[in-house]
Amino acid sequence: MKAIVVCLTVLFLSLNAIFCLTDHVYTIHSRYSTESLTRVGEIPTPLLKLSVLEFKGAAADLLQLKTITWFGMKLIKHQNLSPAEWKQAYKIIYNITELDPKFWDPYLFAEMMFTWQAGMIDEANSLLEKAAKALPNDFRPLYFLGFNEFYFRKNAVKAAPYLREAAAKPHAPSFLKGLAARFSLYGNQTLAGIIFLKGLIKQTNDDVTRKYLTKSLDTLKLIYKLENAVEKYKELFNRPPANLNDLIMAGIIKKIPQDPFGGRFIITDNGRVYTTSNLLEHKQSVSKSGK
Repeated sequence: MKAIVVCLTVLFLSLNAIFCLTDHVYTIHSRYSTESLTRVGEIPTPLLKLSVLEFKGAAADLLQLKTITWFGMKLIKHQNLSPAEWKQAYKIIYNITELDPKFWDPYLFAEMMFTWQAGMIDEANSLLEKAAKALPNDFRPLYFLGFNEFYFRKNAVKAAPYLREAAAKPHAPSFLKGLAARFSLYGNQTLAGIIFLKGLIKQTNDDVTRKYLTKSLDTLKLIYKLENAVEKYKELFNRPPANLNDLIMAGIIKKIPQDPFGGRFIITDNGRVYTTSNLLEHKQSVSKSGK
């Protein structure tokens, strides 16, 4: 009899715990799904430093976690940020790096989000310059600065010194030693983007962010494949194709691939392959966007 009572008691307590935890999870999810970015970015940096007293590191960790959580919900729900929200996000990340200049995560977040999603190259580079000073033995800030100059600025000459300096840092990967020369030799921003994203994915611990970067990588690989097909068409016909359908008619490709983000691949006036999604989630289907 005692055994039955004990079993029932344990079962009751277990079910009650599950109910409580489940309710707590749903409460948290509901709160974060409707939450907006913290307004801490509007607080002057000196005042923010003063208000957290000696707990600058803990405050930086908390703000970073809150920012990543909010961005994660946006990515999951395929919601694009407004210009005002991107500006606010930059102020928050800036304040985090002021609280803890050696905290690497906000710099990495800026490189992943501000450049690829918002086109905020100046803002990302300003943070990376700060990281290079705060972390003098770390190759990553200089590596990202070099990549940004090459890929986004289309300036291989300015990118090379950053990459050379990054290669000289302790624990820098061996591939960096020849990367500046290889980038200049390739002259191909798409291939540079593929190389860069592969390295960035390896450094990313957040599942939602990794999923987005992997989708971006898959898209660049498709663009690179189409660019090679365009070059082959030029070799065969001594002229660029008018559109991607010409590649099908010539038997170079069987079909135009689908953009993982839902956009549409096209050939621009300068002969480069481009996607209308701009590596952002496209709500319309590919067939609709092609009309």
